[in-house]
Amino acid sequence: MMIEPLLILLALAAILSSLYFRHRGQQMLHVERMAAMEKGVKIPLQTPTPWSPRVYLLRGLMWTLGGAALAVFLFAIAPATHHRESAQLALEQAKDLSERLIMPLDEARKVIDTDRLTRDEGLPSSIALLGLIPMGIGLAYLIFYFTDKSRNQPRLTESEQEFTLRT
Repeated sequence: MMIEPLLILLALAAILSSLYFRHRGQQMLHVERMAAMEKGVKIPLQTPTPWSPRVYLLRGLMWTLGGAALAVFLFAIAPATHHRESAQLALEQAKDLSERLIMPLDEARKVIDTDRLTRDEGLPSSIALLGLIPMGIGLAYLIFYFTDKSRNQPRLTESEQEFTLRT
């Protein structure tokens, strides 16, 4: 059971290294711009990519389908985590309990059987409901995409976009 902490540490390391490399890239860009300013060289402006309402459609589909896949995966893996004890093991436990508590074997079997019925081992199937969270986010994106009025408006040309960026 040492795998869970290891996976958490690996995920944390991946996130932290991603943040570090993004910070280094921004820092190098800043140094490059400052050097260009000191030399008097014109700094090229980074033009943002043209925004499109289809971004919401893409995000909605990704979140919704990802959530559905997560729900199906968790629902399928939940029964695999349930382990049934063998009848031989239950009989051995009943014999052991009978000898330790000095009780009849039939009574010990009943105690072991009720204990097995009340014990909940493995993941419950309801864990699959966690997939509803990303599905809800995706559906919100899709609803916004289909109800947004701006997606039916004509797109601006590059010169019109430059003019709006300047003003």
